[in-house]
Amino acid sequence: MKTIALVPNTARDTGYRYTKELIAAIGGRAAVRMAKQHSVVGGGAEYVEEQELFLHADVAVALGGDGTILAAAGEVSRYHVPVLGINLGHLGFLAEVEPPYMQYAAERLLADEFTVEERFMLRADVLRGGERVRTFHALNDIVVSRASFSHLLGLRTLVGAHLLDSFVADGVILSTPTGSTAYSLSAGGPILDPSLEAILVTPVCPHTMHTRPMVLPLSGGVAVELEDGHDEGEAFVSADGQQGMRLHAGDKVCAARSEYTTKLVKISDKTFYDTIRQKLNERGLGK
Repeated sequence: MKTIALVPNTARDTGYRYTKELIAAIGGRAAVRMAKQHSVVGGGAEYVEEQELFLHADVAVALGGDGTILAAAGEVSRYHVPVLGINLGHLGFLAEVEPPYMQYAAERLLADEFTVEERFMLRADVLRGGERVRTFHALNDIVVSRASFSHLLGLRTLVGAHLLDSFVADGVILSTPTGSTAYSLSAGGPILDPSLEAILVTPVCPHTMHTRPMVLPLSGGVAVELEDGHDEGEAFVSADGQQGMRLHAGDKVCAARSEYTTKLVKISDKTFYDTIRQKLNERGLGK
């Protein structure tokens, strides 16, 4: 029997309405597993410790916005489990299914009538004095940003040993093509086809006219260095908005291809370009 791990966002799924609907749609034809913190849902699911949720799971279903899918991606990638997104958020570029089609999605999952689209992730090593102090993995982006009420940041971007740019800004986004429709898009970056092997470097509110987003080959990796003169806590690095740490002056964030990938479940024939056209039209940004 197939095992399906459910990851609901309780802020989006009030009273577990959609979670219960999905469990009912599965109807006991697969083993449903959820973290113990969601045991209030009741029958129809097995409740396990959070660290055991994706162990031996065949597929995961995230019910929420793109943030919910990103949070799940950080875990399922380590278990090579594909994830299906049910969109309970706003734009939902990563989510495959809207709530009215959950029954259809459940039938497709149970019948193994779906495909898996693999997306590369970024690995970011934080170096302090040449020593690695922490590592993050991200499906969308690695962001170096200034903390609340702090000054603008002096940043240097490098490709290998070569200086790419030096600028003052609120921060900089290192994005995958998957993440090009997220924070980077809001900061003026371009939309990239997710099949491209590239890193998008998007400065956030740069204080110079010449500093613009750049698309670079994934093979070279990109580093961001926080220039001297900053106090501890003035800058922050985050991965997919889920994890992060404060930076010190001289710290370097080195981003390259992660050893992990995220496997997104596709149950429709809708292409990336169909999704872009639909989502941008919803916001009045396309025609």
